[in-house]
Amino acid sequence: MGIEGSLIIRLQTRLAAANAVSIESSRPLYACRVFIGKDVAESLQLIPLLFNICTMAQSCAAVRACEQALGLRAVAEIEQKRDQLVNMETLREHLWRILLDWPAFIDRNADSSTLAEVVALQRAYKQALSPQSKLFQPDTSESKSNLIELNAVADSVANLLQQSLFSMPVAQWLTISTHKELAQWVKSSQTIPARLIDHIMLAGWSGAGRCDSVALPVMDEAQLHESMQQKQYLEQPQWQGECCETSSLTRIDSPLLESLKQVYGNGLLVRLVARLTEIAQLSEKLLPHEADSRGEIEACEPGVCNPGIGQARAARGQLVHRIALDGKVIQNYQILAPTEWNFHPQGVVAHALASLQGEPGNVEKQAHLLINAIDPCVAYQLHIE
Repeated sequence: MGIEGSLIIRLQTRLAAANAVSIESSRPLYACRVFIGKDVAESLQLIPLLFNICTMAQSCAAVRACEQALGLRAVAEIEQKRDQLVNMETLREHLWRILLDWPAFIDRNADSSTLAEVVALQRAYKQALSPQSKLFQPDTSESKSNLIELNAVADSVANLLQQSLFSMPVAQWLTISTHKELAQWVKSSQTIPARLIDHIMLAGWSGAGRCDSVALPVMDEAQLHESMQQKQYLEQPQWQGECCETSSLTRIDSPLLESLKQVYGNGLLVRLVARLTEIAQLSEKLLPHEADSRGEIEACEPGVCNPGIGQARAARGQLVHRIALDGKVIQNYQILAPTEWNFHPQGVVAHALASLQGEPGNVEKQAHLLINAIDPCVAYQLHIE
C-alpha cells in the first residue's frame, strides 16, 4: 500500500552563465485523502502502511495533529519518547544513504550487512523504549521503558558508528572543530564517509553547489493554517515569499560546521559533514533525557484547535500534518513534506545545481552527490543537456 512517486530533474549546462534547472514531481501529495471519512484510530493504524519511508515521523506528526484537533495533550514523557523514536529513525535513514549510496561514488561495494544491523537495532530500540507500542495513539499512557535494553542498544549503536563511520568514539569525532583536523581524520580512516570526503577534497568539489539558501524558520501556526488552505501550497510551498530549506544543515550546528561554512558556505562538503554530525549528535541522545522542543511551529494555546497541526523533525526536514475532524472522523487531511521545500522548482536544489560549472562528466557526478546529500526521499531521474 506504500506510496512513492519520483522526481525528474533536468540540468542544462552553460559555459558562462548559471545553468538552467527544472524539477518535476510525480509524488502523490494527496494520497492521504484516503483517510477522509475514517475515524482517528483507524487512520493512525494505517499510517505505517501508507508511508514506508519515515514511518515514525509520519505517525508522530499525525497523532499530534489529531490530539490538537481533539483538544488533547500528551504528557511530556510520551512526547519525549515519540521524539526519540523519530531520532532513531533519522539515524537509520542517514545510515541508509551512507552505507548503500555513498560507496557507489567511490567505486566501493554497498555495506548492506551493517545496514541490516542498524535495522535490527532500531527494532530492538523501539521495543525497549515502548513495550506496549501505544505511543502513536491520542492521549496515550505507556509502560516504563526497559532501561537495561535501551543502554545495550545505545552501546551497540555507538560501537557500530565507531567501526563503520568514524574510526574513533563518537564523542571524540565530535571534538573535531577545524578543516585541518577534518583532513587529518580523513587521511587516518578507511571508512566510507572518510574516503568519500577525501575524494571530494582532492577533486576540488568541497564548495560545489554553494548557493544562497534561506533556512525554514519557526512558522507561526495561524499563518501556516492560512497558507495550507491555498491551492497548490502543498506542491510548491513558500514562507513569506521565500523558497526555504529544511535539512540536517539547517537544524544542527557544531564548531566544525561553523568553520567549514566560513570557507565553503552550504557546499557539498558542508552538507556531508552535517549529516555525519547529526548522526553523531543523535546517537548521544538515545537514552531518556530532558524533553526537546516539539519542533519549528509555534503551538496553539491549550484546548481544541480544529483543524489540528502536528509536526516532526523527520530525517529530511520538517514534516507537517494538518487534520480537520468532525467528532473523531477525519474531514480533511493534508501533509507538507520536506521534499516539497527542498526540491521546489526555485528551491535550494535548483539553485545548487544551477551553480555547477566544469566538464559535463564532473558536473553530473557533483549533481548526483548534491541531490543525494539533500535527499529527496524518492527515486529521481537526472537529465543533463
